Amino acid sequence: MYLTTSPGPVGAPAPARRAPLRLSRLVSRTFSGGRPFLPDPLEPSLGRLQADLVRPYPVEFRPELLERGERNTFIEMTQQLLADLPPLEEPLDLVLVAHTAPDADPRRSTSCHLADVLPGDPLAFNLSDQGTAAGFTALRLVSEYAAADAFRHALVVLLDQRTFLYDTAGAHDVPQQDCAVALLLGPEGRAGEPVTRQLADVAPDEVRTTLDAMLNEPDGGGACRPVTLVTGQGLDAERFGPGIDVRPAPPGRPCTGPWSALADLLPEVAEDGPRRLVVAEYDSTLRYLCMTTLDLEEGT
Repeated sequence: MYLTTSPGPVGAPAPARRAPLRLSRLVSRTFSGGRPFLPDPLEPSLGRLQADLVRPYPVEFRPELLERGERNTFIEMTQQLLADLPPLEEPLDLVLVAHTAPDADPRRSTSCHLADVLPGDPLAFNLSDQGTAAGFTALRLVSEYAAADAFRHALVVLLDQRTFLYDTAGAHDVPQQDCAVALLLGPEGRAGEPVTRQLADVAPDEVRTTLDAMLNEPDGGGACRPVTLVTGQGLDAERFGPGIDVRPAPPGRPCTGPWSALADLLPEVAEDGPRRLVVAEYDSTLRYLCMTTLDLEEGT
């Protein structure tokens, strides 16, 4: 159980400085097909739940999709994703699950499931309502919790799911593919600790100049390191020109896209010398501009 306490007395020694939470492993997996919603012994409860969930919004629950729809639930995707990680022997301090759209079958909590099956007794919760900034917000929160409580091991799971039981016509940033990404963070790893910055209320016409300024701040180039920029779907990769190695994220994955692109990139640069990897995204609805930086050490 995660417990908070009151601040220590005045004059008490400062807590021990935490070790950096380095990116020790990054895995990504896409999914096709899925199992049908029906037959399901709990189907009436799922139908009522979905109808209640959409009631406050200008969309209509479509029960006929239960008859012909199929899904890869968040928990099912996460269970398969865990098989791609090395055996987790050290206890986890924090598990954070982030997504842009809700699970088509939300009757089981993904974060609670992970807290049960993973080693340790981690603080575990879900993060939503952050649009395409979800992954960046998750990493920023990991750093903040780690700074407060000297966490040593954390797991971030990002999820996109394409199945909806209501009409999504005209909706923004709707996932078109089932994808799951896991970022395992701990004291060891060639990639350094992810450093995340999030700027609010950035107008669309300010995005390019603001991101350029962030990339070119002192040490923004990684102290002579070559820079590779991974751009999310909210950024026009071609606008950065030939001077920067730009890798666009795959479309249709508003939450996982930039991070699955980073997972594909890491093996490619595994034998290179020091390199700075920058993941950036812009959410035009929330007007959030996000950037996460990771510095790679010498290849091994």
